Parts: sequence; C-alpha cells; structure tokens
Amino acid sequence: MSGSSRAALTPARADPPRPGGALAYAAGCAVLAGGYAAVFVSAGASARFAVIAAAAVVLPNALLGWVSLHLARRWPWPDPGGAGIARPALAAIGIAIAATAGWLLLAAVDARLTLGTWRLPVRQIVLWQSVMNTVLQGGLLGAGYAWHNGTRAREAQDRARRAEALHARAELQLLRTQLNPHFVLNTLHALLGLVRRDPAKAEHAIERLGELLRFGMSVEQRKVDRVALRDEWAFVTSYLELERFRLGDRLRLDLRADPAAMDLPIPPFAVQPLVENAIVHGVASRGSGGQVRVSVRREGRRLLVEVADDGPGAAEAAILASPRAGLRLLRERLATLYAGDARLAFETTEGGGMRVLLDLPDDGIVEAT
Repeated sequence: MSGSSRAALTPARADPPRPGGALAYAAGCAVLAGGYAAVFVSAGASARFAVIAAAAVVLPNALLGWVSLHLARRWPWPDPGGAGIARPALAAIGIAIAATAGWLLLAAVDARLTLGTWRLPVRQIVLWQSVMNTVLQGGLLGAGYAWHNGTRAREAQDRARRAEALHARAELQLLRTQLNPHFVLNTLHALLGLVRRDPAKAEHAIERLGELLRFGMSVEQRKVDRVALRDEWAFVTSYLELERFRLGDRLRLDLRADPAAMDLPIPPFAVQPLVENAIVHGVASRGSGGQVRVSVRREGRRLLVEVADDGPGAAEAAILASPRAGLRLLRERLATLYAGDARLAFETTEGGGMRVLLDLPDDGIVEAT
C-alpha cells in the first residue's frame, strides 16, 4: 500500500546468549574434563591417555549439552498451553544417547590411531558412561529451566511494576482527557443551547457525561487491567455521543461490533484514544467534518479493533509526536500488559485518511464493571 506508515508491537524474541554465559559454560566443561582426567590417572592411566579419554567423554557432551541447556527456551515449563516436561525430558535423553555415540566414535578412532585396530570400551563402561551422560544432560536441562524460569519471573515482576505505574498514568490521562477544559467547555456550550431548545436531549447528553465519569471512577476504584469489551464499547459510544452534540452533523459515525467479541477482555481506555485521534485529526480540523468508522471483531483467539477516518491522514512520526499522549501511553501499556503479544498499527490509506488496527490476544481475564 502506497503512502502507508506502520507502527507495530510484535512479540519479543529471546535475547541471544550472553558472552559471560558461554564462558561460564566452557569453564564448567573444562572442570568436568579435569575431573575425568584425574579419575583416569588415579586408575593407573598415563597422562596422555587420561587427557585423550577425558576429551572423548566431555567433547560430545559439551557440544550437545548446549542444546539441552536451551531446551527451556524452546519448550517453557510450566506452561498451561504446552505439553509438559515429557517432551524436553525425552529430548535430553536423546541428546545423551547422541553424546554416548559420539564418545564411542572418538574412542574407536583413538584405538585405531594408537593400537592400529578398531576397538570399543567394554560393555560395563559403556553402560556406566551412558548413565552418566543421561544424568549430565538432565542436569543441564534442569539448569536451563532454572535460569529461564528465573528470568521469566524477573521479567514478570518488572512488567507488573511497569503495569502498575502505567495504570496510574492511564487513569490520570483519562481524567485529564475527560476534564480537559476545551472538551468540557465545548460540551457544556452545546448543552446550554439544548437546555431550552430540547431539554430531553440535553438530559440525555448529561447522562452520557456521567457515564464517562462513572466508568473512569470504577476502573480507578477496582484497579483492573482488563474489562469486558462491552464495557469499553459503552464508554466509547458515550464519548462519541458527546462529540456528536459538540460537532453536530460534521461528525458522521459508522459503528460495528461483533456480538461474539463483546465478552472478550481489553485494557480499559484502549479504544477511546484511537477514536479521539480520528476525531481530532480527521473531523474537527475540517469545516466539512468527516466520517469515523469503528469496528470490532473476533478472529480465533484474537480481538481486532479498527478505527478509520477519511481525513488527510498523518505520518507515524507526527502521530506519536503529538502533544496528546494517549497513543504513546497506549503503546507502552500494550507492551507491558501483553509482553509483546499485541499489535498497534497505523496506516495512511491510499485514498486519504488514517486507519488504526489494534490486535489483542484473548487472555481470558475479565472483570465486570
């Protein structure tokens, strides 16, 4: 699509292994090799044989053990949506078998080079080393899970702290938006004319303003990070009704909501900044006004919210540089609440106008207002 600009929150990738971790792993392998060499020397082997035999045992385990160490990244556990510990455990056993095969191959090559004949260790030694390799690879698997789960726990704690801070900022931003003098004065100015001309309509508008404030107070009191979409939808429609009182026929609305999506969870105040942005840039700044289209639908385990306007459009940099902090705050909240499993994309469409897509997972957490 020509003339498009996109800003997205995509799932975060695992960080590459740190150099310090690789050095610690190499040091551990060296210590293990030294231990094996010491055992061989104590059994009467020459220093040369002890070093070669220790290398034959440790080298395959060291090369393949790096895989065991990182199985936790491939198959997190505990994971309610995963297959449990059986799959990584079987993988670690398979790695141990491969390490034993590598040791036997190196031992046979050493016998050929030093004795001139192919010869394998006796059965008892093979069985003992197979058990030791299994224990070693299982230990590396456990160490990988300990490190990975510890990292996940620390990241979850960091996200929780950021979420709490962002939650408070979001509430403050909401109150500032609702009580913004420009917004309130224009709304009250429109209501003053309605009081005498159409008292019933003015009463309806005051009720909508009260619903806005009640929703914000409810979220503030309960300290929730998710609400049912139907509650957010009611909040947004009340906001749009007030804007219709203010802008009149200049604001043309097209609202579509999939009933199957109404019970899905969504962060409170996630849609209102998108709608506000569309009105400010696509409608209020134009004498002829404009149209705002809002649609929500469910696709599998995803909730898709789309807000579009037929205004002049804007570049991503201009949107995010706006003095209105709602969209920047929303991006931060999504990244914190969903750990990267959310997407907020902006597009300037080819025929003019702006399209914003909010793509959220269904995490099943809903607290009714």
